[in-house]
Amino acid sequence: MAKKKPLSHYVPKFSNKYWADESNFMSYFWCEHTSTVKKENKGRKQWGRKRGLYTWAVEHALDKDLETKVAPIYEKLVNYNELNRDEKYLWAQFILSQLVRTPSYIEYEKVATELTGEKSKPTCERVGCQECLDLNFVANRNWLLLKTHSDDYLVRTDNPIFQTGFIELRDSYLVYPLTPDLCFVATPMNGDWDPFSPNNNPIMCYEMPKGWAHMVNFYLSKSAYRSLILSPEHVGVISDTMFTEILGLYTQPPFSLHLVEDENASSAFESIRKIMSVADDFDYPEWKIEKLIPDYP
Repeated sequence: MAKKKPLSHYVPKFSNKYWADESNFMSYFWCEHTSTVKKENKGRKQWGRKRGLYTWAVEHALDKDLETKVAPIYEKLVNYNELNRDEKYLWAQFILSQLVRTPSYIEYEKVATELTGEKSKPTCERVGCQECLDLNFVANRNWLLLKTHSDDYLVRTDNPIFQTGFIELRDSYLVYPLTPDLCFVATPMNGDWDPFSPNNNPIMCYEMPKGWAHMVNFYLSKSAYRSLILSPEHVGVISDTMFTEILGLYTQPPFSLHLVEDENASSAFESIRKIMSVADDFDYPEWKIEKLIPDYP
């Protein structure tokens, strides 16, 4: 009998627990049968997974070679602790891995292969490695931990990291909610930034202005693929209105499909936009992002 395909966890279980109450998340999801967004309770182990998304070898490698090592680092950040150099690079590997292991990224990657005929796969598929030079584009940015206002909250989506642009470009940044009230940000950098020069700046911690998290949630929801979760205590008029109307309206672009420099960023994104448009049978417009990070010292 053929071996059953793995139940691929495209978002690690250890990172989802903060959005659950004793047993459940509240999930908003796209229902293909009704072509509408619905909501329902999901058990804390029932979200963030899909059968056969990748192979058993990849699933085991993600668990053993990455997630087991990263889970303590995740907890350090949640508790506002600084990371050493090795931990920063392992965190950078996790961030880049998370971007390329989601259902939407894999779907766009498949369409790109069909359109271009390019069938090569990286040696460390979905997991990455510590020798990857791309880690510098995350590890050597400035990092922030942003706490929400006490009245606000953050959601988690099936594209849990919001990436504003190509990682090689200095004005791109990454927004990754760690809990409903804490967000990790790898910031945009100034014009003389050298990503291959060690950045020894400490992680800075700030509180978001009241209401700012709603704008972050707007973009997180809009860039989702099919679903998001939030803590049951946060369900209300705002969530029912926002998430049912904008969930997945502009799915997170798969920026990692291209290597770019400043001079070819526009043509590279046009290529990505076409891949997305073919995959989703929708003519995606220009990618525009409002400023998501408040001005801090």
